[in-house]
Amino acid sequence: MGVHEEELPEEVRESVEEAWPLFVDFLKKKEARVTQARKIILTQVFSRHDHFCADDLAAELSSGMNHVSRGTVYRTLALMEEAGLVRVIRDTDVHAHYEHTFNHPNHEHMICDTCGQFIEFSDDRITALVEEACERHHFAERTHRIVVFGTCEQCMQKK
Repeated sequence: MGVHEEELPEEVRESVEEAWPLFVDFLKKKEARVTQARKIILTQVFSRHDHFCADDLAAELSSGMNHVSRGTVYRTLALMEEAGLVRVIRDTDVHAHYEHTFNHPNHEHMICDTCGQFIEFSDDRITALVEEACERHHFAERTHRIVVFGTCEQCMQKK
């Protein structure tokens, strides 16, 4: 079931209020439609604090007052990624997981091959190395993602 804006925590509501005009500008530049369904999707994405699949989001929005079609969810997530509001992380099965990035510090991921757990981490040295490599190769970075695959501590202990 979709989230109603008035029920959102203050920090989520503020992020939506700040991000929605940016997304509207992006959509207009792309000559894409600005719709209530897209705002519902953006609001639902910003209310999540996990690494979710598009199918899970589509299922949440498949009924009720804020019903949005599966196709609209997929198309809007692609536009949100292009606009830099979400990023995609692929697991070893090449499933796409999304997380919103607006007002969130940059971080990387470790994904357990056994249980699928996502572990977030950040290290300024990684960011510095990426910046140095871009500078060395005269490359203008738009974004980057580093995903480390392996086995989490809990799964190692089970073996």
